[in-house]
Formats: sequence, structure tokens, C-alpha cells
Amino acid sequence: MKVIQPIFLVFYSLSILAQIESESIFDRQSIPKDMQGSRGVAWGDLNHDGWPEIIVANQGPENRVSANHLYLNKSGKSYEITDLLIDGEHWWSEGVYLIDVDNDHDLDVFFATQFDNFNPLYFNNDGSLEPGDAGDLTKEKTNSQGACWCDYDLDGDLDAFVLNKNGADDLLYVNNGLGKFNRSKTGPWIGNGGDGRACAWGDLNNDSYPDLVVVSYGVRKNGEVVGKHRNYLYLSSGKGTYQEITEGHLVTEKNASYGVSLIDFDYDQDLDIFVTNISRSDVNYLYKNDGNGNFTEPVESALSDYTNRPSKGQTWGDFNNDGFLDVYIANGTENFPEIQNYLFLQNSDHSFKRIYSDVSVIDTNISAGVSSGDFNNDGRLDLFVCNWGGDAENNVLYTNVNAEGNWIKINLIGSNSNSFGIGSWVIVNTKTQNGERLLTRHHSAANGYGSQNEPIIHFGLGNVTEIDYLEVKWPNGEVLRLQGIEPNKTYTITEGKGIVKDL
Repeated sequence: MKVIQPIFLVFYSLSILAQIESESIFDRQSIPKDMQGSRGVAWGDLNHDGWPEIIVANQGPENRVSANHLYLNKSGKSYEITDLLIDGEHWWSEGVYLIDVDNDHDLDVFFATQFDNFNPLYFNNDGSLEPGDAGDLTKEKTNSQGACWCDYDLDGDLDAFVLNKNGADDLLYVNNGLGKFNRSKTGPWIGNGGDGRACAWGDLNNDSYPDLVVVSYGVRKNGEVVGKHRNYLYLSSGKGTYQEITEGHLVTEKNASYGVSLIDFDYDQDLDIFVTNISRSDVNYLYKNDGNGNFTEPVESALSDYTNRPSKGQTWGDFNNDGFLDVYIANGTENFPEIQNYLFLQNSDHSFKRIYSDVSVIDTNISAGVSSGDFNNDGRLDLFVCNWGGDAENNVLYTNVNAEGNWIKINLIGSNSNSFGIGSWVIVNTKTQNGERLLTRHHSAANGYGSQNEPIIHFGLGNVTEIDYLEVKWPNGEVLRLQGIEPNKTYTITEGKGIVKDL
């Protein structure tokens, strides 16, 4: 027995090591140093060359603000970094979003900025970013933590909901269609005195109107945090009016919340909610939608088990291309032991498995925002993680090197809807050995905390080689069904025209 036991342990250890190696997905990619205390990140192709740029919102080292940064993609091989300034000024920025505010079919850049300052917007003119006047959105001084974007009134352009800290009202800015915004003076969020950290739009009750979720951090008294805050759910009543929902765990449980995403994790064609919390006495919560916008108790899941760490950013995507949505969670606050980020892979029964071995969760950075995109256009989702420990910690780009499944990517171009089709649903019907299977994605313009994924819809397909059809449900209700879709390609689909380009 004394001889057999060590041999058994060796074989057992080797089997565990093999399992660990097989679960490794990401590797570090060399990028320029960005030692500024980074908070939020957004991906998107700014210059129409087919390669996604990265914009990072920076808060700067202690006692001074800093430049926000543009990472220019050099044909999927490297990034080149430049400062984004307005009249030489630096800002303390928390969130960044790449959206088309003037419907000219390119991505503009919006920053949410703190300390009684205005929120800058850069208009994109043929790849050149120029600071511009967007009406109330850029003229009003606020203490903003983040924002979320959608066509809330379904008039074909993107509107903005901006979160403000320390009990100030959150604000809805309505787009006139040309990139000028007027602040709405009505809405159930007026007077709520929140401390918002993140928000997300999506049709939660399947009535064709976008609803709104806002998560908040703390209750303040005389400028000091004296307790945790509740979160908010606003359901659209149609025609631009909203009703606040005040019952249910989602809006009554008090947590120090920092991030939220609306996703259809179980492919039943309704939006579920995932909330990340920062207090060591809190866990993260996954709320399953019953199809009518009702969310009762959180789902019992590995996503909540032993997650008492300061979770902020989150990004959802099929990181191993097996056909199921996974999630990466960025954790970080100072003076907290054992800071590591989380990677959860989804199983075929819609449960989740935490991965401990990947380099993206072994690194011990103090992180904030995270988002995903395809840095080198190989059909695998990569990660960009914002770090800020000591107000000056380098960010990390993790490139996906081990996702082996098939994939497709969809680029939407709206005509009657907003130009990037934000708020659309894309449904893929695949043929497998066990019959047909639906995969779904909701096209959003914000995720997690202060961040945004690349606005190209990615599906992992696993070993699927045959797609029966692909269906796009545009925000205005128009439905387009396409056949002849092949795996391992990128398709551009224009509202009212179908496929106009197959890369």
C-alpha cells in the first residue's frame, strides 16, 4: 500500500493536470503600457479597416486626472496607443461607449466623467475623432459613473441614460436624430436619489418596448457611505413612459452593486439579468426571466457560490466556441486579500463551471471593467481587462488561443432602426445529431461596468456544420430570415436588404 498510493496519486495528479490544460483558453498579448488607473473599456472598428480598436477610460494616478486612451489596431498584430484629449484637458473618466449617435454609420465615442464635469463626446468623421457639441448631453456638468444606450422611443436613433453618483438623479437624454440631445425632465428615476454604477436596456417582458435596469452602490449621508443600496427596475409602459417595479428580490435586496448585463443565458428567447456586487458580504446574482419580465429569487448557480469578492465588470460570450454563453468577471478593490478574476464556462444543461487554471484568472490584478472582441479576426473572442491597483497598474489583453469550435459573426446595419441595430435579436437555428437547436443573442450597447463589447454579434457553434436559418428581429419589429449561412464566416446584414457582404 505504501508503494501503490504514491503511484495512484501521480496518475491522479496527471489526470487533473490534463483536465486543467484542456480548460485553458487565453494567453497574454503584448500591448502598450497604460499605467493610468483604468476603469472602463470599449471595442469597435473606428476607421472602417476591419480591425477593432479599443478605447480605455482612465481615472489617473492619485490626486490627478489623466488622458483616456485609444488603442489603434495594427491589422490584428499589435496595438498603438494615443491620448484622447479635448483642448489639452485630462478627465477622470469611469465609463466609455462606442455608439453611433448621429446615425452616419460610424462609431462615436462617449465618456462618463466624474467630479462635476461635462461628459465628453467625440464625433467620428471618417476615422478621425473630433470633440463635439451634443446638446445637453455634453453641456451639463454631472458626477457620472456610467451610461447605457438604446433607442428607447423607437424613432431610429440611440438615446442615452446617464448614471450619477452620491444621490444625484440619473438622467435620460433624448436624441433628435442628428446627435443633439435634450434632457428629459420626466421619468420615475427623477427623485430616486440613487448611487448608480451600471445600467442596461432590453425588452424584459416581450412587449416590444425596451425596459431599464439600474444597479446602485451605496446610501450616503453627509457625503459618507452609510449602507448598501437597492437596485431599480423600470418597465416601459409604451410611448416612452416607464413604471418602477418595487417588488421582488432584484429591487428589494440591498447590495453594493457595480455591474449588470442582460443576456439570454439559457436560449429561451427572453432576457435574464446578471448582477455583480462588490461587498465581501455579497455574492453575485443571476436572475432568470419567466418570459413575462418577472424575476423572483436568484438562480442557484456556481455564478453565486463562493463569489464573495469585489466583482465589478462582466462580459458574456462563447469563449470556447462550444455553443453556450460563458462569462468573465473582473474583480478588484484595494486592501482585499486574494484578488483574482473569474471565468465561468457554461455546460450543456445551462449550469456553470468555474475555471481555475486559465492565465486570465491566475493573474492577480486589481480590475474594474472588462469587455470582449475579436482582436485578430480569427473567430475567437478575446478579452481586455482594465486594471487600476495603486491607481497605476497596466491593463491586460488576453487573446483566445484554444477555442476550437466553429463560429459565425454578424454585423448589423440598420436602415429604419438605429444604424448598428442595437436592441435587435439574432437567432440561429442549427442542425445537430440530436435535432434542431436554437442559439440566441441580444445586441446591446453596454455590458457589466463602464464598458462595451465589440458591436459585432458572435456565435460559437461547437461541432455544428449546418445552419438551417438565421433570423434577425430588428428593434422596430421587422423580422428577416436568411438561409445559406455557413460556419466560420462573418456576415454583414442590412435591414430591408439581407446579406450584402460575406467575408
